[in-house]
Amino acid sequence: MLSSAPGISIIDITHNVPPQDIQTASFYLMMSFEYFPKSTLFIAVVDPMVGTGRGIIWAKTENYQFICPDNGIISWVEEKEKITEARFIKNVGLFLPKVSSTFHGRDIMAPVAAALAKGLSEKKLGPVFASYRKNQFPHPARIGNRVLGQIIAVDRFGNATANITKQHINAKSIFIVSDKIIKGLKLTYASVQEGEPLALIGSFGFLEFSVRNGNFAKTFNVKTGQEIEVMVSLDE
Repeated sequence: MLSSAPGISIIDITHNVPPQDIQTASFYLMMSFEYFPKSTLFIAVVDPMVGTGRGIIWAKTENYQFICPDNGIISWVEEKEKITEARFIKNVGLFLPKVSSTFHGRDIMAPVAAALAKGLSEKKLGPVFASYRKNQFPHPARIGNRVLGQIIAVDRFGNATANITKQHINAKSIFIVSDKIIKGLKLTYASVQEGEPLALIGSFGFLEFSVRNGNFAKTFNVKTGQEIEVMVSLDE
């Protein structure tokens, strides 16, 4: 990108998405893009189907643009801003001369992004593509004093984030994840002894399960998509 558009600024959001984990990538993209200046273009390269028939898309919301494989990674952006247009990237003249079957991030997405940064009209990328793959955000369900949810992201520290926010629970809630019972919400990681598991509201505003100075996901064999249950205290 810098070879084609030397004046652009490149910010690496993360290289710590677990391999092939589209759901965790969707979560980080959803929670990150609004912190950037308007008109920022994001490239998301978590692409387990690289080299197959899946397409590559460009999409935009009112304030941002995105380039990514058509694997649903962009879906959760709409929890924050509606996607107003998407296009199937077909203009091979924008790609590198030699396109690897295993590295479309370098050979297709990066040069297309550079072309857009230099002022290329999105209309030259390819046709409007409204049928791109969409994975719905898994909102939790409330049944009486029970909240049923799932793990939607695991970070490199092994912290497991659920699709549950503070509005669904209270400080005295009881959490059941991977047959582990955790009682009550804590304020910080340091609220418990080293090696002890805890539940808290993380920096993204979602319920998070952690082990102080440890790895919750590895310790309790927790993965994205895994179901969890919360018993909400009726005393508060």
